[in-house]
Amino acid sequence: MIADAKRRFAELKATGLLPSPKGVALAVLELTQRPDANIPALTRLVQTDPAMAGRILRYANAAHGGALRRIASLPHAIVFLGLFRVRQVALGFSLIDHYRSGACANFDYTGYWTASLAAAIAAQQVAHQAECPPDESFTCGLLSGVGRLALATVFPYEYSEILASEPSEPTLRQMERDSFGLHHAELSAELLEDWGLPEIFHRAVRYHEIPAEAPFPAGSRAHALTAVLHFAARMGHLLSMDEVRRWERVPSLYHAAAQLGLEDHEVPPLFERVVAQWQDWGRELRLPTHDFSDLKSLLTLPPEPGGGEARTALTLLPLQVALIASAPDLRQRLVERLQALGLKVLMAGDRASAHTLLQSQTFDIILVEVPASVSEAVAWLRTLRAGGDARHGYCIALIPPEAEAEVARLMQAGASDYLLTQPSDAALIARLHTAQRVIALQGAVRAERESVIRSSGEWARANRRLLQEALTDPLTQLANRRYGLDRLQQEWSFAHHHGTALACLMADIDHFKAINDRHGHEAGDLVLAQVARVLERTCRRNDIVFRYGGEEFCVICPSTGLADALGLAERILRAVREGRYGPAGDRFAVTLSIGVAVRTQDMATPEDLLARADKALYHAKSGGRDRVAAARSDG
Repeated sequence: MIADAKRRFAELKATGLLPSPKGVALAVLELTQRPDANIPALTRLVQTDPAMAGRILRYANAAHGGALRRIASLPHAIVFLGLFRVRQVALGFSLIDHYRSGACANFDYTGYWTASLAAAIAAQQVAHQAECPPDESFTCGLLSGVGRLALATVFPYEYSEILASEPSEPTLRQMERDSFGLHHAELSAELLEDWGLPEIFHRAVRYHEIPAEAPFPAGSRAHALTAVLHFAARMGHLLSMDEVRRWERVPSLYHAAAQLGLEDHEVPPLFERVVAQWQDWGRELRLPTHDFSDLKSLLTLPPEPGGGEARTALTLLPLQVALIASAPDLRQRLVERLQALGLKVLMAGDRASAHTLLQSQTFDIILVEVPASVSEAVAWLRTLRAGGDARHGYCIALIPPEAEAEVARLMQAGASDYLLTQPSDAALIARLHTAQRVIALQGAVRAERESVIRSSGEWARANRRLLQEALTDPLTQLANRRYGLDRLQQEWSFAHHHGTALACLMADIDHFKAINDRHGHEAGDLVLAQVARVLERTCRRNDIVFRYGGEEFCVICPSTGLADALGLAERILRAVREGRYGPAGDRFAVTLSIGVAVRTQDMATPEDLLARADKALYHAKSGGRDRVAAARSDG
């Protein structure tokens, strides 16, 4: 299937119609592919496009996270991001600028980019769940659905016909494959691979819409990244939907979050961060975004008026009613009739007391007398619905007969139903029965929805444990060998494309067998854990420290040359030498031997770098231990 998609992609690429970067962004891609690419040349090129320069500066500060002082210059921003990541940023922003419209009538170009931008920010926010760089995750999230744009660009009329039927996602993928030879997720993956993104990203994009079908081992980084992109895409789609469909999709968002190991209480604050950045970037990129005045309501409450408390049909009566009417005789008649039906009624005679009443507690039904002037009635209902729990009660407007012709306007303003101000018993009972049915339905849906969300928390905790166990060495709590080698592969790919340095340190505890023989295996295990903590404290934030096996540890150092790597190795050596290890009351000294190697042009694979560092470690051991040895130029 993948081979078929690759063949079809090659055919589509040959047409020259696929989306591609333009202008300065294209020049950036071409420059960064050259072996002589450098920061000054890239800076000069980006400076020719002020909009691109401003976005890269803004993006670098967002990725910077405010940990240090703000990045104020373009050269500083490009140095911070590096050639390869600047290339990705330029690619994404260029596509947004040049593909805002097209000939595919039923493809919502603006909506596509709005949702993609939200997905990018969401992917960046949860990238740590897959141990992926946030800036690369932003680009991957932004472009994870680019296959949709590509089909709309290459096949505008045929694709428009497919979209006109509004097929479900599985049906859409099948229709795309039948019509074009591959579906949009496959095309997205091929485009990302063609644009030079790391393999782990385009592999995850291929399966992010159907993560259950991904062929990645549970707990692997590819598996986790697929879940990250799945969640990000869900959030992107949710934010771009209308109110009713958004509320329906919230349980699936919690489901996707649980796959990442995010518990239900972690989703709302994450959602707030994504929305805030989405709106900021939307203004920067001239993309429309929604203004969510109450994110809690979006995630927890139904969009249409309903019961404030989750109820079932068996607990609807007695309902609690707020009666708001200025005429004392009207209030009295309605109170008597409502109480005779078993309802609990609280009253307000003017707008000020009405607001106080509605703010004080939740009501199932709000009966409100509106002014004879329809315009004034509309304004009053909108004001009533604007705050507090009144937004969610079932609102029955009491109107004079002459206003009945304008009922549609009252409904748009927030009324759920209406009654004439002198209703018959039959009309009143009919409206209350309708209200009961709506409240019951809303309550049942909400109860089921909240059950899904609550259960997602348990699943999230289980997934988080599984991912942690799959990527962590249980004895030392460092990353395990599988995770470390996976990260080495990624950093190797980055260094290869970017032309940056990459160092590897192999460290081994000296005379570890003698420690086990003299102090026992439990003491040996404790030493391993204690040395691991020293390594963690001594290494830098961007270094990748993992247990390689037995008493051996490995440190991968991105963007690090030989001199800096040797300096780090010496600091580790001193830190370990200065400590005391083993159980309390029986502490003793421990030393390390460390081999250091850096990536060179004659190395073809990451395994060559590991082998070179391991050989240097052998020289450190044979040279007397408790020392650092650099890999020899002859291997």
